[in-house]
Amino acid sequence: MVCRKMLSGLGLSLAALMLVGCEQMNVDEQVAALCRQDGGIKVHEKVLLPREQLSPHGDPKFFKSWNEESGDYLFLAKNEKIKTSSPTIDKTTYTIVRESDGKTLGTYVSYLRRGGDILPRLGPESARACPQYTSDRLFVRTVFASKD
Repeated sequence: MVCRKMLSGLGLSLAALMLVGCEQMNVDEQVAALCRQDGGIKVHEKVLLPREQLSPHGDPKFFKSWNEESGDYLFLAKNEKIKTSSPTIDKTTYTIVRESDGKTLGTYVSYLRRGGDILPRLGPESARACPQYTSDRLFVRTVFASKD
């Protein structure tokens, strides 16, 4: 009798763990679908700059958000919570705008799933980002390039 209760309790626990794992997989699929829809880098206008306006690493030196004194371009970031309960989904949108005419030169949209792990972890929660291997720095270097 005790064995039967233990086995049924174990079965329920296993079923609950499987459901939690399914939730994380479903959210990962949502993130992938969102990423296919509007994720990644979109360049509307490429700007060619003289070498002296770029750092040795190829980064522009003149963003207003990076240098408060002056700047011809704005680097804007917007974070949105798409799903707030675990596992969470965050959307981050970076935009580069030319200040003189307000034109958007490029956008970079990324999605991030955090949490939803089956078992508690001692370290940080698991996460999945989309698109992978892209960063705000790569985005800036895609919009701005050296004309030299």
